[in-house]
Amino acid sequence: MKWLRYSLWIAGTAALLLWLAQLASRQQAVAPTAEAVAQPMPPAPYPHDFARQLRRAEGVTIALHREQECPADLDWQSGLPAPPVGCPSAQRGGTLRLSNVGPFPANFLAFGSPSPQFFHYTLFERLEVPLVWEHPATGQEMPGLAAAWCVRGSSIFFRLHPQARYSNGSPVRARDFALGTLLRHRSGCRTGLRELHIYGDSIVEAIPETMNATPALSVSRSLRPAEPGFYAEYSGNYAEHYAQRIPPTTGAYTVAEVQRGRLIALQRLPQWWAEALPGFRHTHNPERIEHHFLADEAQAWEMFFRGRLDMIQTRNIAAWHSKPEGEPAVESGRIALHSLRIHRPMPPYGIAFNTRTLPDAELRRGLMQALDMKSAIDVLFRGYAEQLPQFTSGYRNLPHHTPQYRYNPAEARACFARAGYSEAGADGILRRADGKKLQAKLSYTPSDKLNTLVALLCESAAACGAEIIPEPLPWQNISKQLQEGTHELTFWATMPGLPLPDYERFFHSSSTGHDAPFRLQCPEMDAAIRAVQQAASPREAAAACARVDSLIHREAIWLPGWMENRAQIAAWQHVQLPPNYSGPYEVAESHQLWLTQP
Repeated sequence: MKWLRYSLWIAGTAALLLWLAQLASRQQAVAPTAEAVAQPMPPAPYPHDFARQLRRAEGVTIALHREQECPADLDWQSGLPAPPVGCPSAQRGGTLRLSNVGPFPANFLAFGSPSPQFFHYTLFERLEVPLVWEHPATGQEMPGLAAAWCVRGSSIFFRLHPQARYSNGSPVRARDFALGTLLRHRSGCRTGLRELHIYGDSIVEAIPETMNATPALSVSRSLRPAEPGFYAEYSGNYAEHYAQRIPPTTGAYTVAEVQRGRLIALQRLPQWWAEALPGFRHTHNPERIEHHFLADEAQAWEMFFRGRLDMIQTRNIAAWHSKPEGEPAVESGRIALHSLRIHRPMPPYGIAFNTRTLPDAELRRGLMQALDMKSAIDVLFRGYAEQLPQFTSGYRNLPHHTPQYRYNPAEARACFARAGYSEAGADGILRRADGKKLQAKLSYTPSDKLNTLVALLCESAAACGAEIIPEPLPWQNISKQLQEGTHELTFWATMPGLPLPDYERFFHSSSTGHDAPFRLQCPEMDAAIRAVQQAASPREAAAACARVDSLIHREAIWLPGWMENRAQIAAWQHVQLPPNYSGPYEVAESHQLWLTQP
């Protein structure tokens, strides 16, 4: 018996090593070239104990079934017909050169990154094809990786598009979503799923923890596949081992070139599986997209006017106005200036109040009315920007309006008095009876724009008896403050959630980290967030979101900043923008542009 067990152990080990060797031969330190993935590839095998691993998954139930076990009477939806996305006259070809003044990504992890990766939005969020996505103009559900879907009870079923493939040529299979969910849970990522059932190679059933008014769209945001060949070496040191590997995606581009700290170039796949689908037919037009990482925006403008960049989008209205003045290319029409109105959910730019370090709500309300944000926005943006009306702004089905604090020195001083600050010192700053001055630190990442804005806000606060202490810090320091919750006031924004705001990340009592600068402990807010998550209709969702916004106002935890509802773009004449543009604020990230001189 001992000899038999030893022989079986040797045979099992040899089989496992052979499987790993076969998969390792498929791995590359960077993504394969577009030419290398032009032809479809056979699917990679799953681990021999894949079913056992799924049964042991923590936090979510994952089960594999035969395709015949799927309910046969599902009412499948396809979202079609739908108006085209992009412009039907768009041309294919050319290289689009863009500036990126953000930090160069420390890693290329598709999930489970130990630090915020701003390029993640460009590389994955805007390139990956989700199961179902939202038409940018109409808001209707559109087919992506799923050719059809069905909502029945608490389940959402997805039938995969038979042609769906990764950028390495391997087909997308239903079990890839089980693998993706398993790996995300092991990496500490929330998926919001209670159960996941896989039927053969083509049907996925997801049961989310909570159902809302748009369940197919909501589940598609977090339910992502993982190509088994690429993740064959997944282990406890995943973040380190995979940091510089380029994962296969389902989008039109793959990373073709990386110059550390300087450039990331994307190459279009020559036979992208989704290019004929109605929602993608006129999009993803350039053959190559170059993201040049630059020190600051001044360098980007310099490269742009020298013809080394094709377009530049700026949040600096003053630069957009003043930089082109006197430029011959502008006068001759070779460079065009575009100001596009964006009808999309707005990033909640503003000042976040930390309730842990500023626990007195009356003090927070006083500061809200002492910081003249509207006047500062008018000065800084020359009238081209508006103040956000509420945290939940720009959502098509959430038209409610919440009262906001306005600059009011008299009411600010009344709030400060109720908080105990009623005696003015020789410098005009209010004090408590024990001599403590009314001070608050405002942390922000310095730039010409924010430096000016902070100076204006400090001036308005001083007129109300409050001293705002500017604290300009590098992003790394701001990030540390947010993780530890040591800040008082901080300039903050994040990407808006879709299709509904993800309030739990920001305001729930259990929320921590970069997206939870408020550190709010409020049972009423927790209940309001649950109501949003469980809303069964758009009307219920709108009412629940209005309740969240009213609590944000009552608790005085967020001062609305500017509304980025206009995209300011300078582009050389060969860069064409679709008429009646609909899409995200980052116009290049919509992948609706095209070039007339490839």
